[in-house]
Amino acid sequence: MLMFTGLMDPICPPSTQFAADNKITAPKDMVTYPDYAHEGYLPGESDRTFNFLRGL
Repeated sequence: MLMFTGLMDPICPPSTQFAADNKITAPKDMVTYPDYAHEGYLPGESDRTFNFLRGL
């Protein structure tokens, strides 16, 4: 699982994302962005997603 979390996100609050992450037992990677909310673009997200999918 690959998850991107904006710590300023009012739509998907980080607390709910961390709660979900704590319940998932599969291999996972959570990337946090302290200064972002629910933007459509996060720095490095495209490359990280591509590399994640390439490794499946």
